[in-house]
Amino acid sequence: MARENNIRNMYYMDGSTVRKIQAEPAPRRREPERQKRKKRQSYTYRAAAVRAEKSLYFDRGYAVVLLAAILIMIVSCVVMLSIQSRVNEQELNIEAMQEQVQQMEANNMAREDAMESKYSLNQIYDVATKELGMVYSQKGQIVYYEGANEDYVKQMMDVPEAK
Repeated sequence: MARENNIRNMYYMDGSTVRKIQAEPAPRRREPERQKRKKRQSYTYRAAAVRAEKSLYFDRGYAVVLLAAILIMIVSCVVMLSIQSRVNEQELNIEAMQEQVQQMEANNMAREDAMESKYSLNQIYDVATKELGMVYSQKGQIVYYEGANEDYVKQMMDVPEAK
């Protein structure tokens, strides 16, 4: 069968004439794919083994960088924990102060209510008229005037007497 393939490759019929064609060179024998993979794998396995073996050794530079990273991590954790504890203390202080403010507001309201109920308007009138000698103003004693600026009053001279 190999001979028939060889003969077929040597002659080619084109129409009614037969020409002799040069024989094709024999195809190169390829390595089986399995062997190629095996070589590649063995190379990569060897390279990986060498890299793994080298990585087992700690050189000083790697150790220094690793130590620096660990120290930075530890310091940052300590700082974070201290800040967190300060925040918690501040929150507790704020809650305590809010409770104090609420108690003070309640006390102020109670005192204000007590003061309002302590004196009635009749009592105030009696004290003002009887003890302090105050009297209601008579008609004509009140003088009205218009000021330019309504925010405050500045007295330049004595207020005129009513006519």
